[in-house]
Formats: sequence, structure tokens, C-alpha cells
Amino acid sequence: MDEKDRLLLAALRKDGRRTLVALARDVGLSRSATQERLDRLLRSGVIRGFTTIEDGPAADGVAAYFLLRHEPGRSCAQLVPKLRRIPGIVTMDAVAGAIDLVVRAEAADIRGIETIRAAIVGLPGVAEVTTQMVLERFQ
Repeated sequence: MDEKDRLLLAALRKDGRRTLVALARDVGLSRSATQERLDRLLRSGVIRGFTTIEDGPAADGVAAYFLLRHEPGRSCAQLVPKLRRIPGIVTMDAVAGAIDLVVRAEAADIRGIETIRAAIVGLPGVAEVTTQMVLERFQ
């Protein structure tokens, strides 16, 4: 990934609805070169999809962060494929420190968050889960 790719990703983070022509102008490339870079970033998994950001936690629903510690001898890489199968999980980040993985989940209500938490706790290899409910989201 080079500087043009980083500029393209920054422009998409700022406004994912920018036209291809506007993105090309932002990064200083032709429209076709910009399209080729976008396609390559998608194929390589750097960009895994496009989403919307709505007002409030989970767009009038609720959101929570789950702080996971895996069992000794396990790794985040082993847990992530299992976590991806749980509906409502939107992001997963491996972190340094006492916590191994930070998982963000969204649901229509608290009961949905409890269902997600129960699914996480039930996974083999998960040693501990702490839940942090989102009260307000700032952008």
C-alpha cells in the first residue's frame, strides 16, 4: 500500500459517497487509475465493504463493546472466524494489554445485546468477557 492508497482510504473514510471522479481528484490520479486501485483494495481485503453511519448508537438501537480475554494457548486469529458468525457483531480489534480483543456489537435492544454476549461467552477459547454499553456516540 502506497501514499495514493492511503489518501484514497482517507477520502473514503471522510465521505464514502464521493464520486469516483471526486476521489480521483482527491488523490491526484485519473478516474480509471482510481477505479483500479479501489478494485485492488477490495480484492486484497483492505476494503471489506461499504457501510452507513447513522445517528445514535446502532441507529435507534443499542450498542456495546465486549472486552475479551482468550484462554492461554489460544489466539485472536482462532476466535475471529467464530465471532464473525454471530449476528450483530460489527467490528473486532485485537489490542495490546490485559484485554486481547475488543468487539463492537449492535442490536435493536438490550435483549439483543444479551443474546450476542451469551453467544460470545459460549465460544470455546473465550476466558473472560466484560461488557461496556454505549451510552452516547460522538462523531
